[in-house]
Amino acid sequence: MVHILVIDDNPTDRLLVKRELERQFSQLQITEISDYKLFGEALNRGKFNLVITDYQLRWTNGLDVLKTIKASYPECPIVMFTNTGNEEIAVEAMKSGLDDYIIKSPKHYVRLGVAVRAVLDRVAAWERVARLEHQLNSLLERLNVGVFRASSEGKLLESNQAFLRLFDASNLADVQGIYRQQLFLQPLDSRESRSQNLEITFPLADGRVKWIRFTQYLYSAEGESTIEGLVEDITQLKQAELALREFNESLEDRVRERTAELEEVNAQLESFTYSVSHDLRAPVRGILFFAEMLLKDKASELEATAQDYLYRINDAASLMNTLIENLLEYSRLSKANLPLKAVSLNLIVARSIAQLETQITQTQARITVVEPMPSVLAHPPTLLQVLANLLSNAIKFVQPGIEPQVRFYAETEEEYICLWVEDNGIGIPSEFHERIFGLFDRLHGQEVYSGTGIGLAIARKGVERMGGSIGLESTLGIGTRFWLKLRKCEC
Repeated sequence: MVHILVIDDNPTDRLLVKRELERQFSQLQITEISDYKLFGEALNRGKFNLVITDYQLRWTNGLDVLKTIKASYPECPIVMFTNTGNEEIAVEAMKSGLDDYIIKSPKHYVRLGVAVRAVLDRVAAWERVARLEHQLNSLLERLNVGVFRASSEGKLLESNQAFLRLFDASNLADVQGIYRQQLFLQPLDSRESRSQNLEITFPLADGRVKWIRFTQYLYSAEGESTIEGLVEDITQLKQAELALREFNESLEDRVRERTAELEEVNAQLESFTYSVSHDLRAPVRGILFFAEMLLKDKASELEATAQDYLYRINDAASLMNTLIENLLEYSRLSKANLPLKAVSLNLIVARSIAQLETQITQTQARITVVEPMPSVLAHPPTLLQVLANLLSNAIKFVQPGIEPQVRFYAETEEEYICLWVEDNGIGIPSEFHERIFGLFDRLHGQEVYSGTGIGLAIARKGVERMGGSIGLESTLGIGTRFWLKLRKCEC
């Protein structure tokens, strides 16, 4: 009986996963996990063979699920089945011990059952290898090692029973021919070579082949030279090495295949995002145009309720238009060529402040720039957009009645310049520090803080395309410090 945990807060997706698994396994037990409480109970009970988890969950994310399970059950195989991850998440998950990563889409559902069986087969193969190694260790502990002594001319003089057993022989005479032909090496007569180690294959009567590790020493005493040695049966070790080598080769092939599939899916997703966003712009513009015309020319003829509905339509269409523009920009960042050149941080920070002059004036925000600032290697338009996004968020996410305060300053490291954007905003819980950089990830409703949920995703994509990195430090109720690391300009 195979016991599998399915972690997904979407009941429809759980049903589809269950259907695909039942097609692959005749004896199957599935435990469905939809919230943190059920997850904790399942961890305490244990006794599951594999875990399938979504990445985007209302109560956590797939990476945290992966790390939590590995902390308690390091050998438990885990498959991530999601439609909200990206290549960076997949790579990080693989580094943390993920066994497979599958895109959640209709054409990939059929692959889920096959992938789960492949993972379980891989685990079984590892267990078989471990058993072989355990058997070998037990063999050595029982001292099943052949010991022999021979003359310097190659005549076997004596041995223990293990030596005879290893060669399937009943007496030394049966082994003498094998020793002279395959094991006795003349260089042992030389003082320059006092010991020899070799591994040989020994055919058995039933057609099987036995691997022998042979160690012999030339020992001289009182004018006489003898050869003393040890013989070990390493057949199981060789079989384990072969199984492991074959498994690693097949694993590398599967990783390459999965990586190629993931790259293809990501490319298709980016192309789809661009196409859909581009095609949606025309109808949204039409809605905006006619809504604005009605508000301008006919508002006085409409009842208050109708006017309210019309304003809502106009606001929704404006948000959709902004969302589409952000999606297009994110897609362009993924594909565009971004030539890097020396950029003055003094200049680019000043331009980002000027770009948001209206928002700064309306909120009475106070912006401080600690000068002078160094130059970095960057793509100017992209860096300007990144800084404008960070500055806009710093001004926006503050408690009501609080005057926004934002501070820019830079620090020099060995190869990078670290630019800090510090605010006095509401702060971000530590468990969301990674999540906020995802597409459409919002921690607050539209009615509380406006926005599309794409700004920080654009910022990360832009910084990474320029060869840098981005992150943050935050304290709830005190503020947040975003940092950007960009390559130093040697100019």
